Amino acid sequence: MKKTLLAAMLALTALPASADIFGLSVGATAGAAQLDFQGNKEYGYEYGLNASYALNDFFSINAGVVQGSGEVDSNLSASKNDIDYTAFPVTLRGDLPLLIGSLYAKAGTNFYDVDVARDGVKATDDGWAFTGGAGFVLTLLPLVDVSLGYEYRDMGEVTNNAVVVGVDISL
Repeated sequence: MKKTLLAAMLALTALPASADIFGLSVGATAGAAQLDFQGNKEYGYEYGLNASYALNDFFSINAGVVQGSGEVDSNLSASKNDIDYTAFPVTLRGDLPLLIGSLYAKAGTNFYDVDVARDGVKATDDGWAFTGGAGFVLTLLPLVDVSLGYEYRDMGEVTNNAVVVGVDISL
């Protein structure tokens, strides 16, 4: 048993630092989101799943799904606007490699579906808009990355600024 564990650890350390065997990675994110609706801002949460395909050592194409929720003050009544959203971002990401990770920036578009409910009245909005972000990736093992990032998402009347923590696994 000890020999098997030692062999597995040595095999992991022998992999290349980029660990882009197939150029694919999958991951999950979660964090706090600041929602801006009709000039009012409030905090909520969001979580998502994503996949990436590395074009080379510096650029990748990313796609995923993000869901979130929050309650934002209303200008018309004392009750709050209950905002739920789902977004499907597609971005081009550029990485600046560092010794133990990288800095990244990404930009692209997202298809969004936003539901705003207040006092039993529900409004729905969907469409395409800009999305972008930046952050830092820390490589723990050749196949596992942990990231801390900022995400911006325009979703029609709702604007989302989020700070998220993510985990990615390279395939």
